[in-house]
Amino acid sequence: MIFSYERVMVGRLLHNLQNYARIVGGYTPECTKRGIKLFKHIMKAELLPTDSLTAEVAKVTENTYRDVNIAFANEVAIICESLGVNVHEIRRFVNSLPNDPSNPAANPYRNMHIPGAGVGGHCLPKDPWLLKYGLDAYGTTKFTPNIIVESRRLNDSMPLHMKELIKEALKEKGKSLKESRLAILGFAFLENSDDPRNTPALPLYNLLKKSCRDVVIHDPYISEHEGVEIAVDLDEALRGKDCLVLVTRHNQYLDLPLGKLKRLLRTPVIVDGRNVFNRDECKNAGFAFRGVGIPK
Repeated sequence: MIFSYERVMVGRLLHNLQNYARIVGGYTPECTKRGIKLFKHIMKAELLPTDSLTAEVAKVTENTYRDVNIAFANEVAIICESLGVNVHEIRRFVNSLPNDPSNPAANPYRNMHIPGAGVGGHCLPKDPWLLKYGLDAYGTTKFTPNIIVESRRLNDSMPLHMKELIKEALKEKGKSLKESRLAILGFAFLENSDDPRNTPALPLYNLLKKSCRDVVIHDPYISEHEGVEIAVDLDEALRGKDCLVLVTRHNQYLDLPLGKLKRLLRTPVIVDGRNVFNRDECKNAGFAFRGVGIPK
């Protein structure tokens, strides 16, 4: 018996299976040996032998690492909104520290992640809790992994933060959330995919559905989902709405003309959860604008 987890992403399944290093954890050394022999038939990348428990902990730790780093970026983004600086400039400067191969320990690489409207997908929302469950159920020390737990909660709270940004932007145009009609652009959790698993668009939709006059979702890759109103045509989704809410960075949304948006929307308001729009361009075109990590 072996445990060997995939490192895959939507749209890159076969490539990643062959070309990313694979951890092979056997229940016994003989199991590990046989697992390595098996995967050599399909793998081009390195095979890393270990025991099954170590492989299982590595799997959930790998996804927890990413979730914690996204939470850090989201927290910095909220700080930047309050201080009046652009988080994407902060990220660019932080990540500009060069990786010096002559002495990596003296100048370690920085990789601040990208903040946004929330975290979705099959793995990241659940694996931190699986790691904590393993500790609670089988660990020999009473310990609460606060960084992991609070990171997960912060990422789960981003749809609520988006709602607050929407309220602020509408207020700037003299509109209340209660009387407004909204269009959410993007339902998939990942750009240019049709995968809605644990999408942050769903809790945002549910929050807004209880709070506003009307809300509809548009996604070029998803036409239906239980309990959600999804529009097929983008122009129809936007027509007569009081706010455009960008949740997923699909290619179709990257070059939307502000002039056309202003004609379609009843009220010129944009709330950007994925850094698609330029704040100054939106302001100059007469829009009220809010964005995650963008100065208000």
